[in-house]
Amino acid sequence: MKRLIAGIITLVVAGGCAVNLGGPRPRDFQTLALMAGPDATAEAVASTIRETGAAIVLLTAERDSAWFAAVSSASGLALSGPGTTERIAKAFLTNMEILGDTSIVLGVSDGSRMHVHDALYRLDRGRLVDLMLVGLQERSDLRDAARALLGYIATDVGPNASLIIALHAPTAAAADSMAVLIRAAYSSAWECAGHDSAANRVPLRLFYGPSARMSCQEARPLAGPDAAITALLVVER
Repeated sequence: MKRLIAGIITLVVAGGCAVNLGGPRPRDFQTLALMAGPDATAEAVASTIRETGAAIVLLTAERDSAWFAAVSSASGLALSGPGTTERIAKAFLTNMEILGDTSIVLGVSDGSRMHVHDALYRLDRGRLVDLMLVGLQERSDLRDAARALLGYIATDVGPNASLIIALHAPTAAAADSMAVLIRAAYSSAWECAGHDSAANRVPLRLFYGPSARMSCQEARPLAGPDAAITALLVVER
């Protein structure tokens, strides 16, 4: 009997160790990438955020900081940005703990530029989430732009961070080409949504990865005048 009890205790202890060593549980976040149109009001955008239940928003608009602040206030999500290195401003809205943010311009070897707003957040102990908004110029060589973007990520994003990228391009075709060029490193939420050809006419793409850390359970484009896609993204580890 004593041996049996000892064996049970050993199994319980071993099982408890296995659970502790398994790491933190997956966390899912309804994520929204949105390019607000010229007529979009702050309240309308905030309404879209509330309706989708988005906890992470990557928002671009040709607006001033007061407009973004109004979206933040109406949605109940904290604001990072807007980054205004170009006329299309970029901002994040989420209530994760922010560790730092920056707006930079990346040079591309063909002489064009990419405009980036980047912020790092703490999800929980040991896990980070990096959000990135990227704007492509019309004349950019897409292969050079993809190399510049991946090079920046390699030097700026730590190995223990999950990454969510929203990219807006001059055309839907350019956005599709960028998706192909970075596919080996980051997945597109359009694939998670089923590659709807009509939705792909908008020049906005949402990426996530790396695949060892993040997955997508579902995604869909949103109807309306604004370019938008919402996705349920999961931080696995």
